[in-house]
Amino acid sequence: MARTPVEERLEKMREDERKLRERRKALEARVSTERRKAETRERIMLGAFILHHIDEDTPTGRQLAPLLQRELPMFLTRERDHALMAPLLNRLKDGFATKE
Repeated sequence: MARTPVEERLEKMREDERKLRERRKALEARVSTERRKAETRERIMLGAFILHHIDEDTPTGRQLAPLLQRELPMFLTRERDHALMAPLLNRLKDGFATKE
């Protein structure tokens, strides 16, 4: 049985809606990816800023050192993160004596 023009139009609309949903999902995924990349870059830049001041033994670094010594171990939850940050914490404890 042949479809009527109304049925054909309805089917085309359904197909258009499906395509729009797919495009919307793709755009939402792109926005989400860009947002995650920006947040990662912010974290990297903040870490670089902190490490710069610690490594250069600046007044800012000397102010950050006690905070990092006190708060960073409690912030870290994974054993591998503790291991990764151990050299930095030791350097802070030793008063910036050596860079690693």
